[in-house]
Amino acid sequence: MTGKRGWKLDLGDHQAELSDYQHQQAKKSKAGKAAAKGGKHRKHDGPTWTPGQTARRVGVEGGVRLAAYVARQRGGISVREAKRLIESGVVRVDGRVETFASRQLRPGETVEVFAELAPQEHVFDAKRIVYDSPAFLAYDKPAWLPVVPTDQAKSWALIHILKAALGPELIPVHRIDADTSGVVLFAKQERAARRLEEAFREHQVHKTYLAIVRGHPRASGEHRSYLVQTGKGQGFERWESGHGADARAAVTTWEVQEELGPFGALVRVQPKTGRHHQIRIHFAEMGHPLYGDRRHGDRADPVQAPRHMLHAWKVEVPDPDGGEAIRIVAPKPREFEALAEELRRLKG
Repeated sequence: MTGKRGWKLDLGDHQAELSDYQHQQAKKSKAGKAAAKGGKHRKHDGPTWTPGQTARRVGVEGGVRLAAYVARQRGGISVREAKRLIESGVVRVDGRVETFASRQLRPGETVEVFAELAPQEHVFDAKRIVYDSPAFLAYDKPAWLPVVPTDQAKSWALIHILKAALGPELIPVHRIDADTSGVVLFAKQERAARRLEEAFREHQVHKTYLAIVRGHPRASGEHRSYLVQTGKGQGFERWESGHGADARAAVTTWEVQEELGPFGALVRVQPKTGRHHQIRIHFAEMGHPLYGDRRHGDRADPVQAPRHMLHAWKVEVPDPDGGEAIRIVAPKPREFEALAEELRRLKG
């Protein structure tokens, strides 16, 4: 990593968040019914909100607008950048997410910004190559990094970084979200790329994710629903559950690996279909949204995660040269263990 640091937000993805949040509020009762149908769960309202280290109490600044206050407290960012932070859902006022940047603050209110202060650039790290062969390699992608360039103005993408370090012939054969970490495959030859892409199309690739979700799902299970695209724009798509001619079936299975105190669980997840944001939508439908998911969750997490807690942990893929299936694993990232430990310490 470089020493340069600054606010990192995937604004293309966040353009959909405000309307998504409204959709999720409208679906709360539906999600509760889906959770009840899926099995018996222990329910907790969550602990009382406690301001974190970034929280600041409003004093003589009372009467100023929230965007100006955040910009002043986060020295080095403009009011416009502060407005983007607020509208992306990473600012709380007295414990409640506030997305109205022009809101006037009152003396005594507490403002907390819980966005991740993340590096803007990733430097190639040979230790992150978790598999290498003449046909293809696998790289453990950190969060906050797109695999390929997006429509948003960004000077960095994983494919650019790897080509600069390893050669221009690399071909990405699948993608994961910018804020999802874990295994990504890159072919070194056109022939290998075609074979791997065919394996993905024919469902011969088996992917296992790790996720930290709110509450306690059943020990294991399968969730099925139909997803439809409800919006699309420059650099983002919006999907939700629904029906109709354009609906696509989505199936997700899971197994709880560990209950993390009374308010969370670490789960192993295997998507049986590859729909956009499928895992995140399905756990939100079940009433157990991923921690840090400010797009498909309800923004009511008892503790804040720096990003949605989803990690592409394991991939089992056919050998493009006809050998035995290849199993690739990316270690759990540090922010997973940090959040897990925080959840273990909470009391019901």
